[in-house]
Amino acid sequence: MGVEAAVQANRLNAKVVLRVFDGHDEPLSWKFLNSALGTSNPVQIKKLRQILKGLVRTHELRLIDGHLYERLGNGSDPADPDLLGQGEVITLDGINRVNGLSILPGKKGLPSPRSGDVVDFQTVTGKALVVKIVKHSPLPVVGILNLRGRAPSVDPLGRNFNGRIALSERPQNAQHGDTVRVAIQGDNEQGLYGHLLEVVPADSVLEQAIHSTLDSLDIPTEWSDATRKATARLPKSVKRVNFPQRQDLTNLPLVTIDGATAKDFDDAVFVSALSGRRGWRLIVAIADVSHYVKPRSALDDDAQIRTTSVYLPSFVVPMLPEAISNELCSLKADVDRLALVCDMHVAANGEVRDFDFYDAVICSHGRLTYEQVQAHIDNGSELPVASADRKPVAKSVAALAALHDAFRQAREQRGGLDFETREGVIEIVDGHVTGVSQVQRIKAHQMIEEAMINANVCAARFIERAQQCSLYRVHEAPDPIKLEELALDLRGVGLSLPKGIPEPIVFKRLLDELGQRSNGWLYQQLILRSMQQAVYTPKNQGHFGLGLDRYMHFTSPIRRYPDLLVHRAIKAILADQASRMPSLEQLENYGERCSSNERRAESAGWTVEAWLKCDLLKQRTGDTFTGTIAGVTEFGLFVDIEGYFVQGLLHISDLGADYFRFERAQQCLVGERNGKRYGLGDRIQVLVANVEPAQGKIDLRRVRQDARPGGSKASKGASQKHKITGKAAKKNRRGRRSK
Repeated sequence: MGVEAAVQANRLNAKVVLRVFDGHDEPLSWKFLNSALGTSNPVQIKKLRQILKGLVRTHELRLIDGHLYERLGNGSDPADPDLLGQGEVITLDGINRVNGLSILPGKKGLPSPRSGDVVDFQTVTGKALVVKIVKHSPLPVVGILNLRGRAPSVDPLGRNFNGRIALSERPQNAQHGDTVRVAIQGDNEQGLYGHLLEVVPADSVLEQAIHSTLDSLDIPTEWSDATRKATARLPKSVKRVNFPQRQDLTNLPLVTIDGATAKDFDDAVFVSALSGRRGWRLIVAIADVSHYVKPRSALDDDAQIRTTSVYLPSFVVPMLPEAISNELCSLKADVDRLALVCDMHVAANGEVRDFDFYDAVICSHGRLTYEQVQAHIDNGSELPVASADRKPVAKSVAALAALHDAFRQAREQRGGLDFETREGVIEIVDGHVTGVSQVQRIKAHQMIEEAMINANVCAARFIERAQQCSLYRVHEAPDPIKLEELALDLRGVGLSLPKGIPEPIVFKRLLDELGQRSNGWLYQQLILRSMQQAVYTPKNQGHFGLGLDRYMHFTSPIRRYPDLLVHRAIKAILADQASRMPSLEQLENYGERCSSNERRAESAGWTVEAWLKCDLLKQRTGDTFTGTIAGVTEFGLFVDIEGYFVQGLLHISDLGADYFRFERAQQCLVGERNGKRYGLGDRIQVLVANVEPAQGKIDLRRVRQDARPGGSKASKGASQKHKITGKAAKKNRRGRRSK
């Protein structure tokens, strides 16, 4: 029976799929496989995707560039037995490696290796497949103590560690739900086992969430002795007389515009309208971190390990010591600071016609918040600057608002994407979490965002013009398979995607259309999930989301290592010392590390915020709430709980005695007998049955019609009816600009 006939006979399986690769030495695309197998309906297409994912996980296929599949073997062991090796796992950069090779997902049932483990491995297509953990790392594992059931255990925190750890004895001075550190002793047929070292001390849930998350993700919080000594030797202030070679811009009314709680001010801006409708002069002055943090210095060594600041509620793990990030390099008001300046001429249509980079000494004339700037734009409220600066600063802010309109028009024309989000920010008073409020995105945010985006583009153009290279911020076009899934989702609301990879402008029009609809933000999230993650790489592939041919990060060297590298590249070009720039291989290593640590920082933010939101909700266990169905799956509904900006799972088994069918195209579950429909965006009343803050899990139950939203208590027996695992919504709320 041919492969297509097998599919038509509903016999699509892994063996049938692998037969397609017979006689093909080259990688095969999703389009080719779909055509060769004759998969025509959504059920077959979904099954094919599942089979392909499984074959990739078992290393029988390799996925290339997100859409090409390469056969690795003929169903036998994919690795060459002669390439067996042993080594210690290293994860300092957020990526598991052994002997320099990235580690593939382990075999089923094998615990995920972690930093310090000694492992046996085989090489598979240039990567390491761990076959045995020879010796477990002496580093402790952070997790949540579970004293329910027959034997005590610990559920590890963090994404880099899978599986429950059994405890060799029942702890005497710890309680169920405590955050603890555990030493791994070994593993057996049942999994890992170890002993309790200590309970993680914390004066509040906030402290517990922050420090446990940092521990579980191996995010460094201590400085090396060399860095502490180097920091102590830094000057405490800037004296402009010591920098006669720099342009003196201290009299220019530059200001910082940032969040109310920010302390590390990277950028200051000034705008003036040019006469004769010739556009604007835009000056973006960026803290000159590269003047103080030199390559191969102690400060640089620690910055390379961290590569990014980690922003958590009321807490920051900085990339650089606070003496630099919050003081010497921070563009604080009324003090002189060193800066690298991007000086732009912007035409009336929002196009940057010309630009220049140079070293300068600046003095910020005001520390403004987004809210203060917005109030000034809306109703002319007075800006909090010195009386002598009020008129020139107000004139600059007005010019920045007009420039923003031109930038936004240019962005819309090229198809730059702008997603509508519903984000909740944690409210903290005196170190205690008091609530969650919705983030309001205002024009003042966009004014600064557009100025920084264009400065970043100028940095890329400047380095390219000198025929040099640094780290690009690359956002590739969406994966074709994800696009097919998105097209299927959009059909349910009467929207369509063209064949192939659409241009950014197509997605821009879709977002605009959805923005006009009730709960359109839910479908905007589906579009967002179809996008690839942005990465750092020396190979320019453009930025799809912004609709740009080239893009680098230049404007935040205090908190991002790629920006510091770009600063060094620009200054090397200005000094005609391009030979001092990193090699392509070095840049590739920097890019991989920076991208990985960025994901780790995002994961930390998601984890802490989900923990805190869930802890607030746990106090309302047994209460009923109104929510919005934010996700529909074969196994149930993800419900966004009103007022908490967090999602819980309502399992399909709790929807009633009927059999519910998942209709992907309509994004809904439909009852076979009663026709009851639960669809994306529907309002629904749910009861909070169980919450596990440290795991970010919320279990929901359906509420009967006579239940009262927001306050009715369920009986103890009712609340324990189901033990369902749901995942809290994970959204990065650093409150900082990042594209």
